[in-house]
Amino acid sequence: MKKEPLESIYPFLTEALRLSQNGLAVLDENNHFIFYNNTFAQMFGFDDQDMVGRHFDDMMRLAFIRKQGPNIERDTVEEWLEHIHTHQRQVNFRRFEVDLVDGRWLQLSEQVYHNGHMTIVCTDITPLKQVEFALRDAKTELKRLALTDELTGIANRRHFFQQLAHEIKRLKQLKQPLCLAMLDIDYFKRVNDRYGHQVGDSVLQHFTALVVAHIRPYDIFGRLGGEEFAILLPEITVAEAKAVIERLMQKLAESDLSHIAPDFHYQFSAGLSALMPMSLQEGAEYEPNNRATGSQNTPMDRESLCRSDAEKLVAEADKALYHAKNTGRNRLVSWEDIE
Repeated sequence: MKKEPLESIYPFLTEALRLSQNGLAVLDENNHFIFYNNTFAQMFGFDDQDMVGRHFDDMMRLAFIRKQGPNIERDTVEEWLEHIHTHQRQVNFRRFEVDLVDGRWLQLSEQVYHNGHMTIVCTDITPLKQVEFALRDAKTELKRLALTDELTGIANRRHFFQQLAHEIKRLKQLKQPLCLAMLDIDYFKRVNDRYGHQVGDSVLQHFTALVVAHIRPYDIFGRLGGEEFAILLPEITVAEAKAVIERLMQKLAESDLSHIAPDFHYQFSAGLSALMPMSLQEGAEYEPNNRATGSQNTPMDRESLCRSDAEKLVAEADKALYHAKNTGRNRLVSWEDIE
């Protein structure tokens, strides 16, 4: 078969470029348009204009004024153009993504040739970006579900204890105290038995909202399971922590719970423990062994010490809560009060 001269297919190639579903444009060495197809003009919002011979910056100014084409994240068009100029033509080839005002996404390829001419190819990748965003949102949601309690929306048991370990490490460095309050709703089983689990869920949600509204933004609140909750109170004294819990008890006593059930009320008990600056000094508990062996604390020693501190803090708060439950309920007991 006889090979057709290259010149004979130029009309076909030109027509294919004009009708392509990809946006195509050619700029000269001074960034003036030599050619563009209708798809490119539509993507950048100037299909009613003739841009041949005009500068690329003119197109961007028109897009800025009309609020069409690229989503321009600058206060002025000059700031936007300065941003473009710092990237355009810096390399012979680059590929990047651009989001449009109408919500679509484009992948742009810029190719600079030896004579200074530049081609721009734009491909609509909106469906791919939608899948990407959906996967990202799903990953974020899975992470949230792994860290939060589904019913109350606060930290679940696993995440709370991760936060506890993190706070102990942080406060060791700052030599600041850390208080832990364990909270348990009194006679919660009776609530479920008498009113049903739906009311029980409403109680847990009400209690969560009450606590969140009356603790500091950087305090850490979690549900450990069932009707048991815990609050981490960093950089606070025992007396101040007691005041926080007592205020919660007072606010709960003053709450109107008629939306949960007629003539309904509930209470909670709390146990409080603390790690004070002296006990948070890194390596303090290892000093006797260090003197005996002459060794230095290793990273593993420090990790073990953090675990030891966490176990101590939780055990003491749990015992204080148990004491509160067994000495009348609806009360706060601090570990230091029962030693």
